[in-house]
Amino acid sequence: MTLKAIQMSTERIEATLPQKRSAVLWCNSTFAFGAVIVLTVVAAVWLRWTGLNSQSMWADEGYTTWFSQFSPAKQWHLLPWETQGPVYHILLHYWVILWGTSVVSFRALSALFSTLSLAAFYLIARKMWPSRSFVILGLLLYSLSYFQIWYAKETRCYALLAFLLLTSVYCELLTLEKATVPRLCGFVLALAATLYTHNMAMFYLPGFVVVWFAYPSQMGLRTRIRSAVVVGAMVFLLYLPWLPILIKQIRAVHGYYWAPKPSITDLLTSLCTFSGIDEWVLQGVHHYVPIPRVFGFWTWIPILLGILALCLVGTWRNASFEDRRKSVSLQVFTLMPILLVFLWSRISTSVYVNRNLIGACALLPLVFCAPIAVQIGNKRKAFEIIVCVILAGTVISLCLHREDKEDWRGVTVYLLKLPERERLVVVLQPYCQILVHYYSTEQFNSYPKPDITGLVTQFTVAPTGPGILPDLAKADPLTILSPAISSHRYKEIDVALQLERLPVKVQAIPDYLKAHCSSVESVEFGRIGVSRCFLQPN
Repeated sequence: MTLKAIQMSTERIEATLPQKRSAVLWCNSTFAFGAVIVLTVVAAVWLRWTGLNSQSMWADEGYTTWFSQFSPAKQWHLLPWETQGPVYHILLHYWVILWGTSVVSFRALSALFSTLSLAAFYLIARKMWPSRSFVILGLLLYSLSYFQIWYAKETRCYALLAFLLLTSVYCELLTLEKATVPRLCGFVLALAATLYTHNMAMFYLPGFVVVWFAYPSQMGLRTRIRSAVVVGAMVFLLYLPWLPILIKQIRAVHGYYWAPKPSITDLLTSLCTFSGIDEWVLQGVHHYVPIPRVFGFWTWIPILLGILALCLVGTWRNASFEDRRKSVSLQVFTLMPILLVFLWSRISTSVYVNRNLIGACALLPLVFCAPIAVQIGNKRKAFEIIVCVILAGTVISLCLHREDKEDWRGVTVYLLKLPERERLVVVLQPYCQILVHYYSTEQFNSYPKPDITGLVTQFTVAPTGPGILPDLAKADPLTILSPAISSHRYKEIDVALQLERLPVKVQAIPDYLKAHCSSVESVEFGRIGVSRCFLQPN
């Protein structure tokens, strides 16, 4: 080999060294990114699957467990008197056939959908902006949100609603990227399934429309309009069989719904909750660390609103036109349903309940993190610090948040362990009676069962008349108590009922019992009251 050849070979090797070093650094960065994502997902899955049976099921869960036993055909017959769609009930019906009727089994379906939501959230974040810090911080905020984790452990449809909404958004982004037939059909099916899961999904439709026309895409305006007409027509045809039932449900909600009209304070509190921050926890931090109590509701709220406004503005400053369109799409889809439900509840029947908006708040972490993806240099670092502050509040809220469901399991154990055998247990209202029946038959067969009654007379037969379960507000519980007392069959009558939103006739029960029993002993289990009524001897 000549000297010239050796020199040329050496130059090639030296020229490749920086590239190899860059490649090594890139691999290390990718490995670190993947490691953080994996650790985040593992922690999120652990938080969603542990403690599924740590608390008793509450009234709404009791209703869901009862409803799930009926076949889809019977469920469809009963749905006009429900307030949500059939998808979750049908899935839960077959789920418990496969996995049993334990509390863990009932709640595991929600944990599964909440786990799948992590993947949908990650895919949306990666599709919108490839920035690694944007994806990681957004996923951390979503994964550690106590609000999302709470409904991942509840036998209701809210985890499924969040998953389907995230899936619909991802399918929409894929369709805008390249409108193939499979992607278009996937978007239609995901959106239709979302509408069939909960009626509140109607409030999300304007956000989907804004994303369709505002999000950057190679499709021209005419193509977008034509495709939107096709998607809308297909979703409408799939949703058409549900419209008669939807109309009946809307009439029922307008006739009576328990949610109070929201105030501005309620709206601001909701924004805290949707951000994964429990303002009550932050107000009480002084109990855990040696700092004076200087922060209250009207301190944390302006801080959060200021951060949100700063993040909204941060996606416009120094951002490209394409990034601005992405930001607008994300912000409108996330915030519009919240504002629409708030305004609707102010001017019409209130349906403002935080859990109904779980799909909108699922993407709120990306709203906070969006400036990280569009800013550079020191501004980007500043927004990373801001998001880390929110993340700190989220972690503190997750660690210190304490909320107890209605302890109908504890009530049932208490009632079954009472020594008197010649007694009657009366449980109000019907949802709660279902839970006491469930726990007494499925969980505590070792205890002898007293007579348990209430407004529900059959637990395994679907009602044939109007309505699903008897309405406590229209019933007269004294028609149960009076014959029981006068029959002289029982030495003791125990009455268990919720202590919230009691109808007038139910409020009269304590005075009635005092007048007709020799003595009354009251025991409270949080929001549940149990009255032990000892009858006068014959």
